[in-house]
Amino acid sequence: MKAGRAGSIPDDVATKSTDRVSHPLTNLLKEIGEAVANLNTLVVGLDAVESGHEKPESLDISWSPIDRRIAARRSRKFVLEAVLVRVAEAISEYVTALSKLPQFATVRSKWDGNTSASDRVADVLECCLGNKNFVVPATVLLVHWRNRIVHRKSKAKLDTDHKRLLQESDDEISDKYKHLNVDCLLCHFEEQRPTLKDVSSLISMSIRATRDCDKHIQINLSKDALDAWLTYYDIFPILARVKAETAPEKLDAAIRRVLRANAPLLLDSYNTHYFPLGDAQEGITQRLSSNES
Repeated sequence: MKAGRAGSIPDDVATKSTDRVSHPLTNLLKEIGEAVANLNTLVVGLDAVESGHEKPESLDISWSPIDRRIAARRSRKFVLEAVLVRVAEAISEYVTALSKLPQFATVRSKWDGNTSASDRVADVLECCLGNKNFVVPATVLLVHWRNRIVHRKSKAKLDTDHKRLLQESDDEISDKYKHLNVDCLLCHFEEQRPTLKDVSSLISMSIRATRDCDKHIQINLSKDALDAWLTYYDIFPILARVKAETAPEKLDAAIRRVLRANAPLLLDSYNTHYFPLGDAQEGITQRLSSNES
């Protein structure tokens, strides 16, 4: 199957200038955007290989496949699996960051060292979107697929309720995701043979899930929520170094530069809770003391 007929690549990765999204979602979309861009390039390149493109003499590598078609398709499977892993890791990171917020305290309280990444993803997404939205099990399926790729003996699979929800949503999924067939998707998952349509559709559904989940997050964070993310992203130690090295009259501007460079979407909330200058200095000191204790 040629690259142009293999499926679509999600085009909803970009964030419009009018969108109000969280810092974790911005990081997620950047990660997925890079993965999708690389996938596009590699699929085009593999199509050229399958079509007879010769290796340039300037490439000092050993490459002489017996069957170009088989070699290209094996490489495509490898690339698709790599993208699944990359995207699943980004989703897990997004969910972990969200779970640090006070509003997810009840969700976090159920977790222990044995709670899987897929269960954490399901818990946070269902907390925001409920348990009747098919994008939740689709995202969980993507994470399960990652586990099967990374751990060859993994038996990760959807639970009965998630599988049923996907199957019951087959018509809607087919309509929204270019005739994707849920039974085929689940079969490909069990047989470990992802197609471009499978991967692109799961990525699109995962983006939809995280964008919708993000709408449940107040962009103007409470102080506790802000502190949770400043701690999670290791911003407080950076601010402490800035405080130690900066004259008091210049600290205001220095702190803002740090936040613009490391977490620009947290700046407005920091302005609300820690400025003017005296509050900013006190906030850094108090939070570091709390972390040390």
